[in-house]
Amino acid sequence: MKLIITSLSLVLLVGTLNSCNKTKTNANRIEDGEWDVTELSVDGVNQDELPHLYFSDCDAYSSPCTGQWENHEGGKGNFAWQFNDKGETFAISNQSEVTGEHAKDEAILQCQNFSGNYSVVLNDKKMMEFKTTTALGFDGKTVILKMEKK
Repeated sequence: MKLIITSLSLVLLVGTLNSCNKTKTNANRIEDGEWDVTELSVDGVNQDELPHLYFSDCDAYSSPCTGQWENHEGGKGNFAWQFNDKGETFAISNQSEVTGEHAKDEAILQCQNFSGNYSVVLNDKKMMEFKTTTALGFDGKTVILKMEKK
């Protein structure tokens, strides 16, 4: 009986530790890397221009994580990012000005429109997929963000 209780306790402890570490694992996979966006779609229609995303190295528990949203024309937007809910959700938030001289920068506008809280659909070392219906520029529409590590 002691062996069964000890074994069960060990299984529960390992399961708890693994679920808490998913946020850190996801952050480690994405940080300090360059990712090609392979799909950025709204209600099944892919965007004409797909950005490259650069994620900075950070400690997700002590400081905000940042990144850069870059398009093929050299436009750049800055964003903050974070995994939440034990790695089950991913938040991305534009941190660039969307007024004044920057108002026409397509990279910044795209970053702003696709900012939001996403569900993690696929989480792999080289490929990730996120989905939401609450992206800032497309509220109520299904947005999918798929990316592959360069």
